Amino acid sequence: MKQLWVEQYRPRKIKEYVFRDEQQERQVQSWVDSKAIPHLLFSGDPGTGKTTLAKLLLHELEVDKGDVLEINASNENSVDVMREKITHFAQTMPFGDFKYVLLDEADYITQNGQAILRGLMESFASTCRFLLTCNYERRVIPAIHSRCQGFHIKSLDQTMFAVRVGEILANEKIEFDMDILDVYVKANYPDLRKCINTCQMNSQTGKLEKPQEGDLTEGNMEITYVAMFQNGDIEKARKYIV
Repeated sequence: MKQLWVEQYRPRKIKEYVFRDEQQERQVQSWVDSKAIPHLLFSGDPGTGKTTLAKLLLHELEVDKGDVLEINASNENSVDVMREKITHFAQTMPFGDFKYVLLDEADYITQNGQAILRGLMESFASTCRFLLTCNYERRVIPAIHSRCQGFHIKSLDQTMFAVRVGEILANEKIEFDMDILDVYVKANYPDLRKCINTCQMNSQTGKLEKPQEGDLTEGNMEITYVAMFQNGDIEKARKYIV
């Protein structure tokens, strides 16, 4: 089976990652140079590279795979997961200096689960580091915010977003019309991952075809807008609607 483009073109090293902010790039490099990181909370829109950056950090720190526990909190977010799975992992001795818990989409963890997580972050502070990603910072309780260094990843501007997708299409020798590409960009922005996946799905003939019915679902976009309004991201929601 042909490899997914999102995996094929995923950065493999920190130097390949596209930072939006020079200060953040320097901060990440300082962690790599010192071989140490604090608890981290990566935030930003879906598909902007939060999980990718977290994994790149662990790779650059040369963390043993046995010292990493990955949990997708959109699927595993209960009190039992926090208390049992993480505790069992964190209480064993690390192969290196620390154990690392990567909690993807931590804003899906229940309030009670987050309360347990806060306690675990304190209990295992000397042997374990927690890396959390979230789309909506407001869903993460203040007690966790205060124990993590925040790292907000901005979306690429729409022009750079389109350029990146165009580069991948060109590299894959896919013929495409700029007007058709623009449809995909406007429908999927700022979720680069989703845009790349949708373009790959619709270019099996060697040409980027017009989106099929259901590829660019307005219903999903409306759900995204509603979620933004509910979480207080009013200006962001208005920008995408306009």
